[in-house]
Amino acid sequence: MQANVNRVFMIGWEYPPHNSGGLGVACEGLTKALSDDQQLQIDFTLPYSPPEKIQHMNVHGCVDESWLDDENYPTQPPFSVYHQVPVAFEAVDLKMLDRYKLTALPQSILETKVEQYAGKVLETGASTDQDFDIIHAHDWMSFPAGIKLKQKTGKPLVTHIHSTEHDRTALGTGSPYITHTEYEGVRMSDRVIAVSGYTKHLLVEKYGADPAKIDVVHNGIDPLITPPKRGKHYFASKRPVVAFMGRLTLHKGVEYFLAVAKYVTRQIPDALFVVAGSGDMYHQLLIRTAQERLTASVLFSGFVRDRQKEILLNRADVFMMPSVSEPFGLVALEAAQRQIPVIISKNAGVSEVLKNSIALDFWDVEAMGKTVIKILSDRGYASNIVEGQLRDLNNLTWDRAAAKVSQVYRKAFLG
Repeated sequence: MQANVNRVFMIGWEYPPHNSGGLGVACEGLTKALSDDQQLQIDFTLPYSPPEKIQHMNVHGCVDESWLDDENYPTQPPFSVYHQVPVAFEAVDLKMLDRYKLTALPQSILETKVEQYAGKVLETGASTDQDFDIIHAHDWMSFPAGIKLKQKTGKPLVTHIHSTEHDRTALGTGSPYITHTEYEGVRMSDRVIAVSGYTKHLLVEKYGADPAKIDVVHNGIDPLITPPKRGKHYFASKRPVVAFMGRLTLHKGVEYFLAVAKYVTRQIPDALFVVAGSGDMYHQLLIRTAQERLTASVLFSGFVRDRQKEILLNRADVFMMPSVSEPFGLVALEAAQRQIPVIISKNAGVSEVLKNSIALDFWDVEAMGKTVIKILSDRGYASNIVEGQLRDLNNLTWDRAAAKVSQVYRKAFLG
């Protein structure tokens, strides 16, 4: 048996610019480093055909023919994991299913497409003549495909957990199908990669995973090509700006961000709190902003990416991420990289590596509010935070992450 892994069959779901969050960004950074630094050949699957060729790996568009009947396919990204439309069950002999199997059936259009995607990935994997050493599956959308391919080829399976249903649904009202899929993905894998110790603990606690087969590999970040422009700005040029960036969902803690806005504006009336993102809580948050008489202090920008994101981060004086549950939080690294003092929740995996940021309990509005006020009023304090964060970032590269992933491959390959 050869001792080295040379070729990886990687199953993804999104990739920049067709991505809705950090999963696609992480896949881009990791695959580039695995290809360039670790010299691995990568076959990468997506549920759509990317419009442009990706130079560092072979990309396979695994598209089910039925998707092409939808005039809106592909959307941006093709299928959002945050908007699930119920699907009508086909005729099923319920007598042949026990209660456990019944709850694990696909219950939305998205979940049905995940099953269809698994079938197309299996076809693609078989067509490569199985000339790969490892299967690497990213998040639950790829786990059914990874399991099927492992069963057919006998190749080792590595599952990569960027988030769990327990993160996405803070009140425990998540999809039984997704929960079951994550459980099976962890159980059937030879090795598991968790993006943080926080996520590893969750896998052990919620899914009964064996901690010995879970490796923690924190995300990295690409260095900035040009330094951030922190000087004169034309957007709210005379107001201190506090930014939030993420999905407008319960687990992201946006309600706490608004509570901090109310606390801070009592002492700094001209402070502007920018909510960048979209999600199912948008209207609820908008109404609450009006009820709290914060409409002059809170700006909802909608979803931002690329140049818009860059402009907002360059403009912000403070970045906040008060997540109820956050497996990692790549955007906190992006903010730190742009020399912004970062306040994060203790329930965020990024707190394990961005040690010089300010980590607080997401529910402690007073502590967060006082910290925002101190950063805005004490430039020396803010500068110390920024300098410490920049030191933290020196070790957070995709090359280092790729080296650790390569070791995980070796463990899985050698058993």
